[in-house]
Amino acid sequence: MKNRNIFRITSVVFTAAILLAACAPAATPETVIQTQVVVQTSAPVVQTQVVVQTSAPVVQTQVVNQTQVVVVTPTPGPNPEALIANVEPNAEIHFWTFYLSPTFDNYIKSTIARFNQAYPGVKVDWEDHQATFQDDLKAAFAAGNAPDVINLSVSEGWVEDYATQGKLLALDDKVPDSVKGLYFPGLWKEQLVNGVNYQFPWYQGINVDLLNMQIMAKAGITQTTQFPKNITDLPTLCATIKSKTNTLCDVRLTVSDLLSQMVYEGGVKVISDDGKTFTFNSPDGVAWLQMYVDMVKAGTVDKTVLLATDDRVGLNLFETGQAAFYATGPNLIRDVRANNPGLYGYLGVAPALVGKSGVLGKGLMSISVKADTKFPNASIALAQFFTNPESMLEFSKIVAIYPSTPKSYDDPFFSAPPVAIEDSAKPVAKDIISKYADIVPTIPKKADVNTAVLAGIQQALFNNVPAQKALDDAVAAANKLIQ
Repeated sequence: MKNRNIFRITSVVFTAAILLAACAPAATPETVIQTQVVVQTSAPVVQTQVVVQTSAPVVQTQVVNQTQVVVVTPTPGPNPEALIANVEPNAEIHFWTFYLSPTFDNYIKSTIARFNQAYPGVKVDWEDHQATFQDDLKAAFAAGNAPDVINLSVSEGWVEDYATQGKLLALDDKVPDSVKGLYFPGLWKEQLVNGVNYQFPWYQGINVDLLNMQIMAKAGITQTTQFPKNITDLPTLCATIKSKTNTLCDVRLTVSDLLSQMVYEGGVKVISDDGKTFTFNSPDGVAWLQMYVDMVKAGTVDKTVLLATDDRVGLNLFETGQAAFYATGPNLIRDVRANNPGLYGYLGVAPALVGKSGVLGKGLMSISVKADTKFPNASIALAQFFTNPESMLEFSKIVAIYPSTPKSYDDPFFSAPPVAIEDSAKPVAKDIISKYADIVPTIPKKADVNTAVLAGIQQALFNNVPAQKALDDAVAAANKLIQ
């Protein structure tokens, strides 16, 4: 109503000004419009001044001000999270994750929605696979319909396995240096194949041992600080636990990446420098295997867990109160709390046993891109988006995982004093994660070689074959595969 009144008043004054000017002799009215644009964030306004005057000697001048409100839509700036160029328009990409649904459905879906804001027009089809993940993925590759973007385990050696088979996209020459610099250098290179990276480092875990302090107290360990520090202490620890509590150790070998476990735990040189001959039957390799053989013979370890293909087998044993400790990450404490709240009240956390290499680990989870995806840029964009500092920070606030991006740790969330036991590593997480590194050389025909190594280890563990002979046979079989 106010604007309409202004318009009526302005019209009357404007008409009067014209009539007065018309009565003046030899006076030709001339209208001069001066426009001033004022940009305001709350209400963009265009102010217009209409001035009526004559070019002849002034007889009468009437200045009329008229204000019009104009809605101005500013041109949006680039989305700060859209860091990958030339994303294919109308791309449709398939994304598989590992053991994240239904617990993290809201997080995954909200992150995809945020991704769609950064990269409009890209459609993401998400599936979560669990115990059958590896079988499902191998079948999908064989059928030619594997997902474009894949959540792979670094700790289990999956990235190297699929990359050596030519199934993953090499990233070093496709990702800008500015994007690579968002990650800890050791994690960007946490699983190289012939010096090339095939993964975006995703969420990380601090290697810890979860302790059932009720059982541990019976074994003489009443404080988490009393838990052993080195892998060489494992046999004595398991013998004590069995004799004092009649409980077996819940220990698992990394059956899909045994050579890596030899490197980290036993300090074993597994292949020659030229990559043509396997060398894991060395004294260091034999000593590493003999440690586990001795525990099997002593009956101090649970055989069903020792060579289980699924990490959850050992976790399930622990969370049902049947094991004194289990090596995993604090992110899985949520499972203990959900499935056995009574145990959660007696839960302790100790640093994981350190092997002869002195290196704590090479990382946990990553996201890779299928080599022959139809939409490489859109797939790279999604993998990078889920692993960027913002996405990693939000994930960390939901569960006890740790970002692969240094910037995420600038948030006060990581400097705040921990409250829950699963948050106990927060203040030191950045320092630990920054030191993760891949110290395992590239293994040619890794999956086949690992099968040969596993066969030899099984002979030593369960069929009374001497550790030296078992590894000699495994080396011979592995060398045939690469020569």
